[in-house]
Amino acid sequence: MIIKMVYTFVFITAFAALSVSGAYAFTVDVIPAEVKPGDVVLLQIEGDSGTAAKAEFLGRTVQFYPAAENRLFALLPVDIKTKPDKYPVSVLRDDRKETRSVFVRSHKFKTVKLTLPEGKVTLSPENQKRATNEAVMLKKVWSEKTGKSWDGAFIPPTETEISEVYGVNRIMNEKKNSVHRGMDFRGKTGTPVRAINSGTVVLTDDLFYGGHTVVVDHGMGLYSIYMHLSEFKALQDAAVEKNQVIGLIGSSGRVTGPHLHMSVKLDGVSINPEALFELELASSKREIAD
Repeated sequence: MIIKMVYTFVFITAFAALSVSGAYAFTVDVIPAEVKPGDVVLLQIEGDSGTAAKAEFLGRTVQFYPAAENRLFALLPVDIKTKPDKYPVSVLRDDRKETRSVFVRSHKFKTVKLTLPEGKVTLSPENQKRATNEAVMLKKVWSEKTGKSWDGAFIPPTETEISEVYGVNRIMNEKKNSVHRGMDFRGKTGTPVRAINSGTVVLTDDLFYGGHTVVVDHGMGLYSIYMHLSEFKALQDAAVEKNQVIGLIGSSGRVTGPHLHMSVKLDGVSINPEALFELELASSKREIAD
C-alpha cells in the first residue's frame, strides 16, 4: 500500500499575448514548484486556445499537448543527478517567452551494501555484450514519441508492499555501485501486474537484467517498464487500459527472488514512479462527459 503525499505548489501568472486577430490571455501553472531529484513536474497552460507551445527546462525542449478545451500541458522530468538549485522553466508561445521556476531541493537517498554471488556482479564477456546490446535497443525505444494515450491519474501496478524505493544507491560486494531507478514491489509468483495507465505495449521480451519484461508506451515520451515477470498477459503492439493485467510477478532475469521491478521513463529520463502516482491529473474523458 502506498501512502500518497501530495505536495502541490501552484504558480499562476496571467499575461496577455497579441495575435493577428487580437489579444488573448492565459495562465501558466507549475505543479509542484518544489521537487526532489528524480521527480516529475506538471506544466499547464490554461486560457484561450491560441497556438502550439513548448517549454525549455534543464536543457530539454518539451512539447505541450492538449488536455481539454483551452488547456495545454507538458510533463517535465527532473533527472536524479540534478543538483539542488532554483531552475528556470521557459514557456515559448506565439513568439513570446515567459519564465517560471522549479526549485529542486536537497535529498539524501539511502545507501545499502549487498553481498551477492560474484557471478551476479561481474559479467562474463558474453553477458556484458548482451546487456549492452539490450541497453542500446531500449534507448531507441525511449527516443520514440507518440501522441498522448493515457488518461487521468496514474496508479500503482500492484497492491503489494514496496520492498525498495527509487533512488537507493546499492554497493555490491564493496566494489560496484548501482542506483535503483525504479520501485520494487513484493509478491508471490503469479501475482497480477497491472498497467499504470492506458497505452500501447511496445515490448514483450526476455532481457538479461529484466527477464520477462513488458514496456507500455503512454505517449508524450512516457513509458512504464515491468520486469522479472513469470508470464506475459499482454501482446506486443496491443492497446491496454489502465488497471488491465499485463503480466504476473516472477523471478526471471538477474534477481534473487520473485518481485516486480517497475520503472518509468520520461523523455529518456528515469523518474520516480511514486512522484508520477502523486500528480493530480484530471481525466479528459470525465471532463468531456460532464
